[in-house]
Amino acid sequence: MKVGELYKFGWIYNGCSLNRKLVVYLGPDFIHRADGEWIENHRVLVMGDSESSLIDRGLLGAMREYNESR
Repeated sequence: MKVGELYKFGWIYNGCSLNRKLVVYLGPDFIHRADGEWIENHRVLVMGDSESSLIDRGLLGAMREYNESR
């Protein structure tokens, strides 16, 4: 994943708001819990949205690099 690049989500599950959405990858966003654990999340900006979304690292596999010529 490259920060600032366009990616497109595939089908994730019924009713998921990210299904087949075009996003800009904004990079990792770690959460440091009170118990000392670090949680790896990532930020994306869905095209047309005014605020970024926080996603779990497990969703990175559902993102594919977007190529306009396809």
